Amino acid sequence: MTNPRAPLPEDQVLVTGDIDDEWVFRTSHLDAHAREPVNVRYRTTRVREVHQVRGVPLHEVLARVRLRTSDGSKMDRLSFVVVASSADGYRVLLSWAEVDPEFGACSALLATRYNGTRLTLPTLVTPQDGRASRYVRNVARLEIARFGEP
Repeated sequence: MTNPRAPLPEDQVLVTGDIDDEWVFRTSHLDAHAREPVNVRYRTTRVREVHQVRGVPLHEVLARVRLRTSDGSKMDRLSFVVVASSADGYRVLLSWAEVDPEFGACSALLATRYNGTRLTLPTLVTPQDGRASRYVRNVARLEIARFGEP
C-alpha cells in the first residue's frame, strides 16, 4: 500500500517502493546525462512507425537504488519488479532481472527527447519491442516492489 503524498512539480519523477530511500529526479537533470539518439521502430494496428529518442538507460537511473533485500536469500534481488506509472495512471511492469545488465539487460530507457522535442516528463521506451504497448509516456513514478514473500 502506498502512502498519499503531495503531487510533485510537473517535471519531477518519484522513485519509491521497497528501497532504502525514495528520491525524486528532474527530467532536465536526466536530459543532461542523455545518451546519443537512437531510432525506435514499432508497429501499431495500422502502421509502422520510426521515432528518434534520446535518454538514459533505466538501469543507470536505478543504479543508485538500494533494494530492501532479505539476508540469506539467494539472488533475492530477482524477486523485485519495477512499475513505471504515467501521470494519467497507465502502468507497465518490468522485472528487476529484465532491467539489470547482469541478467536480461533489456534496453529500456527513460527518453527525455522524442523526435528532438524535449519532454516535460520522460517516456519509458523499450526499443527492442515490436509494439509500443510498454512505452509509458509522462512517467511520474517508478515503484520498485518485491514480488512474493522473501
